[in-house]
Parts: sequence; structure tokens; C-alpha cells
Amino acid sequence: MRKFKFLLFGIFVSLACFAQNMRVIDSLLTLSKSANDTTKANYYNMVAALWAGSVPEKNKEYGYKIIELGKKSGSIKHEGVGYFKLGIYYYTVGNQDSSKYFYFKAIEFSKKINYSLLAAYSHQNLGLVYENEGDYESAIKENISAITLFEASKKPLNVADLKNNIAVIYINQKDYISAEKYLMESYNLLIKEYIPGSLAYVYQNLGLIQNYKNNALKCAEYYRLALKEFQTSNNLNGVAGVYQNLGLTFMDLNQPDSAIYYCKKTIELSKALNNPATLYGGYLNAANVYLRFVPKPHLVTKYLDSAQAIGEVHVLPEYKVPFLQTIGEYHLAYGDKGKGFLFMDDFSNMKDSLLSLENIELIKNLNTKYETEKKDLQIQNQSLEISAQEKENEAKTKVLIIGTVGLFAVVIFAFVAFRNFKKTQKANIIINSQKEQVELQKEEIEHQKLLVEEKQKEILDSIHYAQKIQAAVLTGDDVWKKISQEYFILFQPKDIVSGDFYWAYNTVNSRAVFALADCTGHGVPGGFMSMLGNSFLNELVVENKFFNPAEILNKLRTKIISSLEQKGVTDRRDGMDMAICTWNKLNNTLEFAGANNKLWIIRNGSLIEYAGDKMPVGNYHGELIPFTLHEIQLESGDQIVLSTDGFADQFGGEGSKKLMSKNLKSFIVNNSNLMLQQQKELLYNFLQEWKGKNEQVDDVSIISVKVV
Repeated sequence: MRKFKFLLFGIFVSLACFAQNMRVIDSLLTLSKSANDTTKANYYNMVAALWAGSVPEKNKEYGYKIIELGKKSGSIKHEGVGYFKLGIYYYTVGNQDSSKYFYFKAIEFSKKINYSLLAAYSHQNLGLVYENEGDYESAIKENISAITLFEASKKPLNVADLKNNIAVIYINQKDYISAEKYLMESYNLLIKEYIPGSLAYVYQNLGLIQNYKNNALKCAEYYRLALKEFQTSNNLNGVAGVYQNLGLTFMDLNQPDSAIYYCKKTIELSKALNNPATLYGGYLNAANVYLRFVPKPHLVTKYLDSAQAIGEVHVLPEYKVPFLQTIGEYHLAYGDKGKGFLFMDDFSNMKDSLLSLENIELIKNLNTKYETEKKDLQIQNQSLEISAQEKENEAKTKVLIIGTVGLFAVVIFAFVAFRNFKKTQKANIIINSQKEQVELQKEEIEHQKLLVEEKQKEILDSIHYAQKIQAAVLTGDDVWKKISQEYFILFQPKDIVSGDFYWAYNTVNSRAVFALADCTGHGVPGGFMSMLGNSFLNELVVENKFFNPAEILNKLRTKIISSLEQKGVTDRRDGMDMAICTWNKLNNTLEFAGANNKLWIIRNGSLIEYAGDKMPVGNYHGELIPFTLHEIQLESGDQIVLSTDGFADQFGGEGSKKLMSKNLKSFIVNNSNLMLQQQKELLYNFLQEWKGKNEQVDDVSIISVKVV
């Protein structure tokens, strides 16, 4: 039976800051008693915003108070803000028609005084109303109107949020092409104005699209990116949600070890956060792993009992449906079949109810719950931002008044002091001269700082562009899949650009040539060397048809020395270490040659090592002797492994020591019975856990190819 997907992107909103909000509210109300009408209206606006998360009726109460103050003082601006607050209130209580009416009133008043910020937020919130009503065309139209106003106000982060909102609307309509277009536009804006964690929801939505497309591998990629963003911004609830989704994704990929790893991470973090929603999901997903992939009935019941104990979540239909399916399937497989049929019948009825027309909106809200909460937080913050701008305008006015008074005082003081001017003229000249020198030095420092920042940005932009070029020339999946349907490439650069590179080519006579190289240095210098090596391999193998690995290394060394003008130079060590293989699939033989790199063959749970020559592809202090060719007879089921030294040289673990090659080999052998994609995931997790808080010391690259 097909698994009923249990995707939870929502998080329970914490009320930990409620007490602090109350103290702020009391202070604002105290200040409002003695304030003028304009300042009082601003205080009321902030009070309503602080109450919004817990008592939405306060938006209505203070909205009318702000309108009354606006009419009393003749302030069109505050009347518009009051109508905006009423729009928020009626949206919150579900009265969409009244909400639209007051948002339109707010827009009407904002146009009278060209108050673009209020108009922008009103259009944005109208988009939410139309989206809830299922009128997606109007929702998109309102969002675009808000985007235009935010762009004119130079608020790129607001524009990015709105483009993300539009993408969610297209996801609900299953228009994934349009959704991806708006998500990438949001991504490009956020990259320019990058704030740690700001890309989390963009990556989350891109992963959601790939989930709907049943592209689990790509889905996992985006979820990992979202995970890094949540971790960077210390959004632990977001981290728990992504852990849960990764557990589901690895179930789709039939990788139970990785799935249970993320289920346990979900449970562990959700307990610490007291987040019942993700904790429930973690328990239920773990039960499904032990039911469907790694049959352990006692663990299935353990996790189902733990999920059921979270009563406040278990009673909700959208959470109970997958629970009923799992417990039903458990009883059909291991328990009381009569109970199993009863549970499956309850599951079918409740699922049909959820999928009925009157509950379609509930399902839509479940799948995009995290976006709804994000939008609610945006609404709560809008009034605070509007009030902040009002405060800023008031502050400017006060500064102008104070400055005028101050200037008048200076004039009086200057008149009084003029009588003593002759006595102090010499001292003033000296002081002014010193002040000018200090100001000049300050300006020079600021100028130099701007130059450094500009140059740094240019350098980083260039490096990121170099990364795109390097990624484009690395051999793609289409070539590797022709070599073997089962393979993996673990590629973790230390810096933006990598000094490691991998390369492959399939000949017309059933031979495959593939290589893994570690160039001198990493980052930009290593990246240049990798591009050079890639180009020379294309010239030697693809164009000139050299397939003997030792001969390829000999000729590659000659080209490297010639290109870098190393001939006769003893202190230049630019070059690369490389392992290169030619697999003849007609007779299942493998030819191998290595420059400071080895070849490992995993066969029947044992590792066979073939050593390369202890010299690089480049200048060498010893005699430039030819590279050695190894000929190997392969067997079906063999696993070919090539690795650079970055993994083994990584510091970490207890005492921050090197991992060492023997530990890497043991880990690969111990997991060689798993599918290669599972091995890759475990290797990645092993590296991250070993490294811990230590800096990555070098580029990390491993290639593994299965002989089938």
C-alpha cells in the first residue's frame, strides 16, 4: 500500500516572550497618557502589534482608537493606519469580506498622502486574503502591486518575501515552473542582501517542489541547504522541521540508515525545544522505518506509543491519519489482523474526509503551514515597522527643532564671546588646524576602508563566478551513468573553488577512462590548476586517443612542466596528485596508474590496495621516471574506490587528531554491503561528525564505481 505522506513544515509558535511584551505594552500605555495625538496614535499602533500574537481583538480596539485620533487631529495618515489595523483583525478572525473592505480603505487613504509603505503592506495582506479564498489570480495581482511599491521604496528584502509568497501560491496550483521562477528571483535578491538564515524558506520551498515531483535526490539537496541556513541563524525549530523532512525523503530513497538517523535527530531536538508537532512526526517516521525497511516490531510499537502519548497533536485529523495507517499495517503484519482491518478502515474514512471538498483547504494549510506562520509573523511586524518609520520622522522633527534652538544659542554665545576673540585667536587657529588634520585623516581612513570593501566584493564575486565555471567543466552524471549505473562522487571543497577535480570519458569501444586529482593548494590557486588538468585530459584522451593510464600521466606531466615553465627549476612544486583508471568492459579488466594516489578495490568485504608511484604530475626533485601501469582482473560486484588525501587528513574526534587512511578504509569496508548512495550519505555524516567544530583542512573527494 502506498504510504500516506506526512509532510509537516509547521512549527508551534513559542510564547516565551509574552511577559516581556506585557512590560513593553504597559510602558507604552503609560507614555501615551501624556503624549500628543500624533505620538499617542503611534503608541497605540505598537501596542496593537505587540498584542496581535495572543489577543487579536486588540487590533480592532486600537484600530478604532487610532482612527478617532486621526479624525480629531485631521491626520489622514493615522486614519489609514487605523483601517489597516482593522483589516488585520478581520483577517485574523476569518471575516475575509470585512478584511478586504478595510485594507482597501487603508490603500485609499495612503494614496491621498502618497504613504507608499502603508499601501504596500495593505496590498500584501490583501494577497493573503485572496489566497485564503482560493482566488489565486487576485492574490498574485495584489502581491505584484506590493512588490512595485516596495521596489520604489528600496526594500529588497520585502520584495524577496513577496516573490516567495507568490511561489507558494503557484505550488498550491501545481504550477512548479512558475513557482521555481519566483523562488530563484527571491534567491537572487536575498543573496545580494544576505542575512544569515534568510534563504532557509526559499530552499525549503524548492525542496517541497522536488518532493511533489517525486525527485527525492534533488529534494534532499535543497533540504540540506535549508538545514544549513536554519543552523546559521540558530532557528532550532526550523532545524527540527528539516530533520523530519529529511527522514521522510530518505525513506523515499529506500535508505533506512539515513532515514532513522534523521528521525532520531528530529526526536532529540524536538524534546529539547518542547515542540510537540515535530516530536510526533519524528516518532511516527521512526515507526515507519522499522515497519517497512528494517522490520523490528517492538520498536514500531515503542515509537507509535510515544506518538500517541502526545495528545494535543494526536487528536488532530491531519496528524492522526498517517498514525492510523501505520498502526493498521503493523497489526496486519505482526499483530491482531482484526484490529488491523479496523484501523485501516478508520484510516480510509478519515483520509477521505480530509480529502473531501470541505477539507481541501485544511490539507493545503498543512502542506504550507510553515509559510502561513511566516506570513502571520510578517503581518505582526508590519505595524511595528510603520510605527518605527513614524518614530523616525518624529525624531527628525525633534532634531530639527533642537538644532534650531541650539543654533540660536550658539549665535548668542558667539556674540558674548566676541569680546574675548582677540585674546584667544592664536589658540583657535592652532586648534582648528589640528582638527582639520584629524578630519583629513578620518576621511582618508574611510576612503581606504571603502576601497578595501569594494575590492573584497569584487574578489568574492570573481571567485563565485570561478566556482560556477569549475562546476560546469566537471564531468556530469550523464557520463558517469554510462560507466556504471551504481556510483557516487563525494565532493566537498574546503573553499569556494576546489583544488580537487574529477574527470571521465566513455570510448566507442566499451572502455571508460576516469580520474580523480588533487592539485597543489586549494581555493583559487588549486582551482586554476584543476582547470588546466581538466583541459589537458580532454586533449590527451578525447582528442588524441591515449587510453593507457601510465602513458596519460607521462604526457600530462610533460605538459604541466612545459606550461608552468618548471623545466630546470628545483624550487617549483606546482602540479597535482592523480589516480587514473581505464576499464575495459569487454574483458572486465582495469588498468591503473597513480601519482601519489592509490586505488582500492573492495571485494567480498575485503580491501585490496594498489599503490601509485611516489611522485607528482609535475616537477620533481628526483629523476622523472615513467609511471607504473597496474593491470587488474575485475570481478562482478567489485567496488572501485579513488580518494584524495583530504578525508584522511581531516582533524577531529577526541583530541582533534587526524582521521588517518586506515580508519577511512575500515569505514568503507564495514559499509561496503550497502548501496553506494547510502555509503555516500554515511561517509558525509562520518566526516561532519569527525570534524565537529574544527575547520576543514583540505578539499575532500572520493569516487566509487560498482562493477556490475
